[in-house]
Amino acid sequence: MRLRAICRTSGVTAPLFVSVQVETAWGVFTQTPFVGVDTDLRDFAFTQMLGLSSYPYFGYAQPEDIPSDYYSRLLAGRTLPAMVVEGGWTSASVGSVSSSRDKQARYITRHAQLLDSIGARGLIQLVFADPDLATFPQPRPANLPLFTSIGLTDSDFIAKPALANWDVLFARRLTS
Repeated sequence: MRLRAICRTSGVTAPLFVSVQVETAWGVFTQTPFVGVDTDLRDFAFTQMLGLSSYPYFGYAQPEDIPSDYYSRLLAGRTLPAMVVEGGWTSASVGSVSSSRDKQARYITRHAQLLDSIGARGLIQLVFADPDLATFPQPRPANLPLFTSIGLTDSDFIAKPALANWDVLFARRLTS
């Protein structure tokens, strides 16, 4: 995986990007055919990098069920670089989603394969530790529990199996 700093220091300028919701592009939420991101890229023609927001556990029972072209199909025919800016896989079953810590760990490995297939420039893990729902002010959004188990540790910072898989990915040598 090739990572590129996207910060503004010493004259280095971050590429301009928009974030697209991958499951929306694939029609996962609406049970419709693939629609892609052509409209997004037309609407935001300034885009220099495609940001990917992806929570595939909403559409796939197992990490291995995610299509091998899950990201590459969004970029078909384009040389636009991409990176994940948001997303993950829950380590707990919630609502209609059935998951586990093992599935989350397998997702980290599967996700790396998908990102390698497009030469992704980076991957952001937004949530390192699961938030402690008891500390959230009321009323909480009804959908909040769908996103509160995507951390690599629990709310007490005790490692989940996914952290070991993440550490393997994080230890990879950076290339340009």
